[in-house]
Amino acid sequence: MRKFLILLIGSLAFYSCYYDVEEELYPDGCRTDNVTYSGIVQPILQDKCYACHNSSLQLGGVDLQQFDSLQKVVDSGKLLAAIKHEADAEPMPQGGAKLPECTILRIETWINNGAPND
Repeated sequence: MRKFLILLIGSLAFYSCYYDVEEELYPDGCRTDNVTYSGIVQPILQDKCYACHNSSLQLGGVDLQQFDSLQKVVDSGKLLAAIKHEADAEPMPQGGAKLPECTILRIETWINNGAPND
């Protein structure tokens, strides 16, 4: 019985160590040369954020659905801090895994380019 338990725990530990390889996930690389709000950022927000941070619910007092409200969260630095899981921010998506690094990089690129409504 003890050998079985050790084998089971060892197997679980082995199979839980899975690492994504960015080149396999993004064969064309993580392109950040044409990041737009409408083409890249808004679809990410719709998929990952709008369920809780929309105009109706505004959980945590945050509305990411309306661009002017989104702009305030971006300007305060809270959006990037939250999705990067920085120590001084509430990690988002709440209760979920951190967004892929490429997704975060694309949002960060859009922010660094002035977060235009394009």
